[in-house]
Amino acid sequence: MEYAFVAGAAVFVLTYVLISARKVGVLKIERPAAAMLGAALMIVLGVVGPLEAIQAINLDVIVLLLGMMLLVAGLDACGFFVTVSEFIARRARTQVELLAALMVAAAVLSALVLNDTIALLMTPIVVRACQAMRLDPVPFLVGEGIAVNVGSVATEIGNPQNAYIGIRSGIPFVEYAAVMTPITAACLAIAIVGVTLAFRGRLGKPIPARPPQADVAKLHRPGLAFTLAVLLGSVVAFFLSAPTWLPAIALAGGSFVLFGLPIVNRNASGRALIGSVDWSILLFFVGLFVVIAGVERSGVRASIQDTFTFVSGGSTGGVWWLSGLSAVLSNLVSNVPAVLLLEPVVRGAPLAQQRTLWLALAASSTLAGNATILGAAANVIVVQAAARRGVEVTFRDWVRAGLPVTIATLVLATAVLAALP
Repeated sequence: MEYAFVAGAAVFVLTYVLISARKVGVLKIERPAAAMLGAALMIVLGVVGPLEAIQAINLDVIVLLLGMMLLVAGLDACGFFVTVSEFIARRARTQVELLAALMVAAAVLSALVLNDTIALLMTPIVVRACQAMRLDPVPFLVGEGIAVNVGSVATEIGNPQNAYIGIRSGIPFVEYAAVMTPITAACLAIAIVGVTLAFRGRLGKPIPARPPQADVAKLHRPGLAFTLAVLLGSVVAFFLSAPTWLPAIALAGGSFVLFGLPIVNRNASGRALIGSVDWSILLFFVGLFVVIAGVERSGVRASIQDTFTFVSGGSTGGVWWLSGLSAVLSNLVSNVPAVLLLEPVVRGAPLAQQRTLWLALAASSTLAGNATILGAAANVIVVQAAARRGVEVTFRDWVRAGLPVTIATLVLATAVLAALP
């Protein structure tokens, strides 16, 4: 057995064990740190060379994520997320209505900007609102996490893996959204029903209290108007441009907010906006790009594909096969690494099939991530952010809603995509 294969496989397994476990004894392991360690080991052990490692880092994806996070930071600095959440909380008549409205809002926002940032910003607000209303926050947190994943399927800027697929596939933004938005809407309806049924015992009680009206004062209207104008302008530009322009448009929008918002809103400094960027996501991608380059170069990825083909009875290359493999890998190693691993599979398919396979990969990797807490980065963000505020979302809590929703939405999305001409 070749040295490169053994070394690449060992680093791959170590990296994804650390990414999935997140804790070794008393030592906590952060995902970016695990990815960067894997990248360093791939270089030190000679699986990839220094120049290959640098070339493996896709700057288009890094730039796109950075620009979108600056846009989200601007919305947060103006009180947008607090206002939306409290507006929903004050008008919902029942807990089920509150859950549905929250999930729709989270899904729509995730379609327009990155789902991870929506999860990060909305979770503390949901916890505070539930505590003010004297409600159990767990069903709403699970619903929020599932909704940000489902909603992010709709566009190429909805989540990091979609951003990568949009850039690498060359599918126009408007074409992608035209196919995936109806699928997303149907999947969101399934998700709302699924979460409601999973927690029907907890959601059946009336709402005992309402959040205070005074919190609306946090909204800065001129700053929000400016940021929303930049965001909507960016989204329009996404629809009108080729996929290669996505990173430049996102960076331009983020830069306008970074420079202009502190002028309109004196309480929003440029330093604070930069500090709001989740740099850990960017480092996570940098490390993964290098690790995946080592996996590809060493032959480990081809071995994984061959193993799944054998287990699935020898079928290979179709939409159902790719969705199944993506779903398995997304729950083993999380959805972003799964997409990076499976890109060569899509590129190796006949050209006429690649568009549908790219869409299937985007849908399956995202929807499959709802099954467990570790299935997607957004899930982990929700659970950790809630834990910092004294709310525990258990593995069982998540799976009781996430697993049935995952199965139903994954089958629906795959069936629709498989039927495309």
